[in-house]
Amino acid sequence: MQSFSREIMDDVLVEIVYLERATYKETDEFRNRLIKDVEEGWRKIIVDLKFNSFMDSTFLGALITSLKNLSKLGGDLRIAGVWGDTKAIFEFTGTSRVFKIFKSREAAVNSFKI
Repeated sequence: MQSFSREIMDDVLVEIVYLERATYKETDEFRNRLIKDVEEGWRKIIVDLKFNSFMDSTFLGALITSLKNLSKLGGDLRIAGVWGDTKAIFEFTGTSRVFKIFKSREAAVNSFKI
C-alpha cells in the first residue's frame, strides 16, 4: 500500500498520509513531498491524517517546518482528521494551537473559502 497520495479539491492541495504510524523512517519522503508542493506553487495545503494514529516528533517537525515555509510565502498548511495518539501529540506539544485543525478534509477545504 502507498504511504502518501495527493488530491486536489478546488484550489487546495490535500496530502493524504496512509501511515498508521508516521515516524522518522518516512519523514524525509514526506518533507520532500511538501517541499515539492510549495515549489510547484501550492499555497493552500491540507495534510489529512485520518488514517494515522501516531506520529513521532520528527514527522511533526516536518509539518511545522512546512507551515513556517508556507507562511513566509503567504500560504497556509492545515491539518485534518486528527485522532488517537496523534491528537494527543498535537495537544501535548502545544502544536494544536499552532495549526488550524479540522475534523475532516472537507471542513479544512471549506475553511480556506472564508
